Amino acid sequence: MIVISKNRDQTDQARQLTKWEYTQLRFVPRGKSWTGEIEELWLDDQQIISRRHPQRSVTLVGLMNELGSQGWELATYAQPFTGYHGGCYTFKRLKSE
Repeated sequence: MIVISKNRDQTDQARQLTKWEYTQLRFVPRGKSWTGEIEELWLDDQQIISRRHPQRSVTLVGLMNELGSQGWELATYAQPFTGYHGGCYTFKRLKSE
């Protein structure tokens, strides 16, 4: 006989109802070691910094703080193993209906 507690059943229902939205912040640092300077930066499909159009006033931490103020929280960080020296931060927040 399997007994499922009421609290567990409610938790499973809440998980099914929770909807998330995601955004990604991807970057390539200037040079082969981290100096804080960014050569390329994307927020989803929008390129914010490019080699041709550097933005010295835009920082990775500044953008992360801005995302946090909009309700985004860091979900994952990935650094590719392809010789590429950048990284990808994935953020999530509750999706408003």
